[in-house]
Amino acid sequence: MMKTTLLGLLLLLFISNLALAQQPKATDGELLVQLSHNTSIEQLMDQVGEVGVVNYQTVSARFQIFLLFFNESKTNRQDLLSTLLNHEGVVNAQPNHLVTEREPDETCLPDDPFFFSSQWSLLNTGQGGGLPGADIDASPAWDLTTGGITALGDTIIIAIVDGGSDLNHEDINFWKNRFEIPNNNIDDDLNGYVDDINGWNAYNHNGNIPLHNHGIHVTGIAAAIGNNGLGVTGINWGTKVMPVAGSSTTEATVVEALSYVFTQRERYNLTNGAEGAFVVADNCSFGVDNGNPQNFPIWEAMYDSLGQIGVLSIAATANQNWNIDVVGDVPTAFATPYMISVTNTTKQDIKYQSAGYGKTTIDLGAPGSIIMSCRINNAYGTSSGTSMATPHVTGAVALLYAAADSSFMINYKNDPAAGALSMKEAILNGVDYLPALDTLTVTGGRLNVFNSIKQIYLGPIIHLDPCAVADSIEPNKIKTQNLILTNTGSSELNFTLEIAGQPSWISTSASGYQVQAASEAVIQLTFNSSGLSTGTYQCVLLIQSNLLPDKTVPITLIVDTSVGFTENRREATIQFYPNPFTHSINAELSQINEHGVRLEIYNQLGTVLFQKDIDPQNAQLLEWNAAGQPSGMYYYRLISGAKEIDHGKIIKQ
Repeated sequence: MMKTTLLGLLLLLFISNLALAQQPKATDGELLVQLSHNTSIEQLMDQVGEVGVVNYQTVSARFQIFLLFFNESKTNRQDLLSTLLNHEGVVNAQPNHLVTEREPDETCLPDDPFFFSSQWSLLNTGQGGGLPGADIDASPAWDLTTGGITALGDTIIIAIVDGGSDLNHEDINFWKNRFEIPNNNIDDDLNGYVDDINGWNAYNHNGNIPLHNHGIHVTGIAAAIGNNGLGVTGINWGTKVMPVAGSSTTEATVVEALSYVFTQRERYNLTNGAEGAFVVADNCSFGVDNGNPQNFPIWEAMYDSLGQIGVLSIAATANQNWNIDVVGDVPTAFATPYMISVTNTTKQDIKYQSAGYGKTTIDLGAPGSIIMSCRINNAYGTSSGTSMATPHVTGAVALLYAAADSSFMINYKNDPAAGALSMKEAILNGVDYLPALDTLTVTGGRLNVFNSIKQIYLGPIIHLDPCAVADSIEPNKIKTQNLILTNTGSSELNFTLEIAGQPSWISTSASGYQVQAASEAVIQLTFNSSGLSTGTYQCVLLIQSNLLPDKTVPITLIVDTSVGFTENRREATIQFYPNPFTHSINAELSQINEHGVRLEIYNQLGTVLFQKDIDPQNAQLLEWNAAGQPSGMYYYRLISGAKEIDHGKIIKQ
């Protein structure tokens, strides 16, 4: 299936800064070009054909982006590039850079206890018999943003329309109507709702939100607070939640609930944020089995009205193996363009057996089987169903608004309906294609929030090599090592460095850096062992930018008198199993050199948790009991003398 993508556009934005940085590899005989709206590709081909361009391919008709082909042996790349850049109809031109997949930076993973062990939908490492990678790619998305506030300073809010919630749950950041005085039986803000300090109860027509397990479970999937050491993490760590009770009984209840969401967002738009709430999406994990949309015109019109003011409605389809195209469903068979309809996928990346489908009605799949989330009274547990799949999409929409730049947000506020549709397009165009969903959904795919963010994100993206630094040094010596920070995004990155505690044995080449798009910065670390006793030293390097979440790099330095010996030695090999593990992990070593090796396992802060000197022999089996350590990512390194001969990662579930 052909899908529009902004990837070409993002690459095009790099070219203006390439002269200042190391250029990445590019494909021979190809250049990307973006044309102005009043210039056609045919006009360009007529004018540049004589300088070596032999053909073209449309990359994005919407953004006037094309791939030009030329004969590298006959035409000089730089000369052709200069010709294109000087053409009045060319907005930008650049090489067609090679792009490779990268693992997410583990420093951006949350510390919530259930994350590694149970939240497979966000990071599937194969835990619980899952298919590694069958997840929504949340962790690389969090490298760009963890949500909460837009580029213009709007507090992002999602409305969870359900049976109720749990306003006292420790892991949820609930929205409050600060213009309403609670319990005075007066409509203080004159919005038509009395005492709606916490949201609205459409069942009882008041502001009292009832306790409800289904509602708080749905809420946690989309918006549980991330990296707070509690329970679970949501797709958007920082978004606020507007609870609206009104997901069952009659259609009138549903319409009243949706009307409350509309009122709060409309007031926000009309007052430029002085009143109301910046609701970007409402979650509707409810519906009418076999419902005929023609019989529900008012409900569908509510979705249209919400869309016109910038709110997307995310809806769960039936929990039955039905073809919704044939049997119908409300709301997921509605024709409104402002709704995203969702079915349920498993940790094996297939549709759950008891979940609806439809090639023309159901937009995409999302994880919805055995999903860990919040329960009432600060508890946690798993549930399954399309109700659990849907808030994954709702949280993803909220995360996209946190990632969008100021230009997008200005355009969105000027035309909220068009902006909402752009967000829907980004969600649908970003899916991971799955053969199992090819004939069952509109997109043929499962939600991938990282791909979707890349559809609209125009900021910097950080990749670190290595993500953890370890080195050895003799006493009273000075040594340097480079840390490479690559900006694979499409705009300039300014960042500062800080070493926690600033120990005397380490320094950086500069305290701040500027990295252009598609280029890299070389951070030189200088180790000075003067006055240090032999032993192991750790610290953490903090990388801070106002555009991205902070990153930490654990650093380990070993001061050892054996550094400097150069002897021919065999390299030892190591294999860990099971990986991921739950309580303990085995390390099997073989081909150990005659001087022996040292195995170290350390956490993300650089603290060594396990260290073992291993005598020379053909093989040795070790066990690390990590029962007292939290779930998460750990690192290992294998050292021979002062030389690191192997390193890697292990995961505790």
